[in-house]
This record gives sequence, C-alpha cells and structure tokens, in this order.
Amino acid sequence: MTDYETIRRVVTGHDSSGKAIVVADEQVPSVAPPEFGGRWAVWAADATVSLPDDGTAPAAGTSQVPPPGGVKVLELAFPPKYNPDALLDTTELLDPESLARAGFMVDPNPRGSYGSLPGVAGMHATATVDLVLQLSGESVFIMEDTEVHLKPGDWLVINGVVHSWRNDGDEPAKLLGVTVGAEHRGIPKR
Repeated sequence: MTDYETIRRVVTGHDSSGKAIVVADEQVPSVAPPEFGGRWAVWAADATVSLPDDGTAPAAGTSQVPPPGGVKVLELAFPPKYNPDALLDTTELLDPESLARAGFMVDPNPRGSYGSLPGVAGMHATATVDLVLQLSGESVFIMEDTEVHLKPGDWLVINGVVHSWRNDGDEPAKLLGVTVGAEHRGIPKR
C-alpha cells in the first residue's frame, strides 16, 4: 500500500564508456496534497530525448501537462472513498485557480461546459492523450454524463475529454498514467 508521500524511482543511464549503469535510486515526493491521495511524476520530457544518455532527467517543466510531443509518466493513488465533491466541499465546478491549488491539471475548455455527476467539482480536461492502467483497487472515471468503473488490469485511453475521478471502494485505487502532450482546441461544438 502506498503511503501517499514518496515512491521509489530507479534510473538507468550510461557511463563514459557506454556501459549500462544505475545513475539514481531515489524517493520521489508526491505533487498532490495528501487528502487527494498521491500523484507522482515518475519521469517527464518536454521534447524528444536522445539516447544513449547519462540518465539525467530530460528538460521538463513543473506542469503535470506536457507540451505537444512531450511526455509525463505519473503514478496516481486515490484513497478509499475519494470524492472531489466532499474534499472540495462543493458539487459545483471550481474555477481554474482553485482546481490548480487542489492539484488538478490546467483545463483548456471554457467554464460552465460540464455535466453534474458526483465528482464534478474536479471536472477538467487536458491537452493530452492519457494512457491509464488500473494497477490495484477500483476507480470510477467520470465524464459529463457517463461513468466507467475500472478494475485492476483495465486500460483507459483519455483523448482530452472532460473528466474527473472517484474511488467508491474501501481500499486505495492505484493507477499508472502515461500522458502525451497534444494540441487541444477545446470542446467540439455540439
């Protein structure tokens, strides 16, 4: 079970002779407030990387959303009974600044364009394609008028859609996400 504070990251690279080596074995802190579980930036690059390399982390900003062509690898953990509505004390969509302070990602869509399922306080979309694997526990992926229940081994591909997350279970929900930056022009006209 994750303690929501740190995860271990081992990084490989090459020494000066080209031999494969471990260049770092370290604890990575969560970038989310503790009440929101854990969110760890495992690895990131804001541009194409070149190999072989020395294992130094590629250039990447602090945003959880990579620029087009960039990549972020995240581990996510939602505590038991996780619900943004309860944590944020509202069932209304929050303004972008409040969402960012709570650890949610920057949203390219206009405000007021979402539905009202449970968990909407954290509704957001990102300029990314997210490939998400449910590792353990179960989670609920929430869209404007649809919920998708994920179990261990389930994959989800999020193509820049409006969404939020919930954990209705009694155990932590742990997910792995690979986020690829993309162009996002906002919600398509309906």
